[in-house]
Amino acid sequence: MTAKTIQREIEATVGTQLLKLAVKAGNRALQKSKLVQKKVYLPRSGIWMNYLERETSDEDTNKDTNRPTLLFFHGLSGRSQDYVHTIRAMKIPSGVRILCPDQIGHGMDLERAASNPSGFAMPTHTTMLESTIEFLETVRAGNNCNAFGISLGGGLAYYLRLKRPDIVRRTVLVSPAIRNCIDDDLLADIREGRKGFIEFRSRDDMKMAFRDLSTGQQRTNERKRKDPVPPFLLEALYRAHKSNTPTEGYHKELLQSLIAGARLMDPNAEKGNDDDDESLFFSAQTDVDRTSPRLVIWPEQDVICSYEKGRDYFKDSSSETEFRSIPDCGHCFHADGRFIMNIIHSEIREYLLDFSSETTSTP
Repeated sequence: MTAKTIQREIEATVGTQLLKLAVKAGNRALQKSKLVQKKVYLPRSGIWMNYLERETSDEDTNKDTNRPTLLFFHGLSGRSQDYVHTIRAMKIPSGVRILCPDQIGHGMDLERAASNPSGFAMPTHTTMLESTIEFLETVRAGNNCNAFGISLGGGLAYYLRLKRPDIVRRTVLVSPAIRNCIDDDLLADIREGRKGFIEFRSRDDMKMAFRDLSTGQQRTNERKRKDPVPPFLLEALYRAHKSNTPTEGYHKELLQSLIAGARLMDPNAEKGNDDDDESLFFSAQTDVDRTSPRLVIWPEQDVICSYEKGRDYFKDSSSETEFRSIPDCGHCFHADGRFIMNIIHSEIREYLLDFSSETTSTP
């Protein structure tokens, strides 16, 4: 064995133990959050959807379609449990119901993909939106919901509010993955196979992906910006990713399905000339829901969803849209290594807890 191979084995051993401790800590946080793992069958979509729910403390409030409800939508290759620590930090009043669904092909749904790969259909932006709407109807989310989403989840929350304003009143969108806000260089790299963005074909892919989730890549060993993940953890994370992937090439197929469904595979494809109204709002060049009450937060150094494209997309929105930027911050991590949710959870709490009626109680 070479010195580097020995080093990698040591890193894997130490890193794996640290990851196990992190999982245990996450499970304890889930128990303390009072979020309960559930699943519900969606007959129109023909699938079981997994989700976390924290019911309200008042039984009568649970029966009221106007009860305040918060919806949390995770990002690409994420899961509902990603929000447990944020939800606990937000100290959401007990009278507010919380719903966090795992999207198709994500989180607990990976078990379905692994157990029946031939019968598993990869999600598209359309099937995600349709299944989420059916989910909210099935669990009787009511008509007083505020929604939060980051990246893919932000795009989902944006289109959900557009299509079902009778369910969703206000939204907080962080770097929303709206079709025409995706970074052009990222799309070119994915199309031409230069990046294993969520596929992680190698340990180096994972290192560079974390840098892209921060303030961008810099391949020299003298990186001035802080890597969000310590180098000694990369080997354990890479091996865990390979172990938890349902099938060979799963994440590549997932990513391709999403960008193909949004008609982003062909860089020369015309945008905005789709045949039906629903496709038109997916391919719009500017905000198609201009009067929606929302808070949009965009990191200025985002190399996944372009800050410049996002600013242009929302520039003609009404005063109901508050657009805020975060200097020196990337898609998920600040240049100093902090996770973006640790920076913004206080202001999103203030915005999300503004409901149409005062039916909440204190924690």
